[in-house]
Amino acid sequence: MSVRFSQVEAFRAVMVSGSMTAAAEILHTSQPNVSRSISQLEKATGLRLFDRLPGKLVPTNDGMLFFKDVQRSFSGLRQLDEAAKRIRRFSGGSLTVAAIQILALGLVPRTIKRFAQEYPETSISIHTGHSSAVTQWVDDQTCDVGIVSQLSETFGLDYEQLYEVDAVCVMPRGHRLEGKACIGPEDLAHEPYISFPRNEFGHSAIDAIFEQAGISRHINLETSYSSITCSLVAQGLGIAIVNPFAVLDFRHAEIVTRPFLPAIKHNGYLIFPKARPVDRLVASFVATLKATMCDDSAVLATLG
Repeated sequence: MSVRFSQVEAFRAVMVSGSMTAAAEILHTSQPNVSRSISQLEKATGLRLFDRLPGKLVPTNDGMLFFKDVQRSFSGLRQLDEAAKRIRRFSGGSLTVAAIQILALGLVPRTIKRFAQEYPETSISIHTGHSSAVTQWVDDQTCDVGIVSQLSETFGLDYEQLYEVDAVCVMPRGHRLEGKACIGPEDLAHEPYISFPRNEFGHSAIDAIFEQAGISRHINLETSYSSITCSLVAQGLGIAIVNPFAVLDFRHAEIVTRPFLPAIKHNGYLIFPKARPVDRLVASFVATLKATMCDDSAVLATLG
């Protein structure tokens, strides 16, 4: 005897509601029908899913284990249902993009503006978080494409490098160091410095450079986000070393940038679910993203 969906649905309703009577109400059927479905499911699976005690059902260990797999299956069914709704609602399809915050604030919106001109009917959802979160969303196929600054050992993903750039030193306009062609660790010895928290990516590379130079920084502020860092710099609250793409959206603010030596590399990567082919929408979005990044890089080259 094979397992039927109606049997599994009845089992899940009993587990969720706690009784056959409540399950029957959920499923808009009778209590005997639910009882019969549970008995048929136990025969089909060869598992005793409940202990039948006077006045109540108690799930067995096998029943609890089976319920975990049932929940995962129903989660997948819900995702399929939502996908069908999106397809019916938007003839142009849908696209879900995840990106680290530094790119989600500027590069991604600029890309979407271009992309929407070619695909005006496409529904787009944007998620932002640290690289680990973005990786997880793409790995479990919650998102179609992701942009991260760090790669993790995840076998379910394909990736390609999007950029490699050198960090820059950002300071308030009119600062005493503005006249220097480039900035080194010794220049920042007595400057109020805005840092990333110690557990953040990039902090250790910056720390190592200052330690090797024997320079102690005066760290007066910490933040996880480069955009906040640039905003703090624009308020005259200190100097920082950041990914240059963070500066792009502050180019009209009261800040200036200078190269920082020794060079600190920042990388960006596109990641895709390996189990799913890159479709037309994703491929077009990625092409638009790369074109937008080329334009952004040209603007960065003019900043000072």
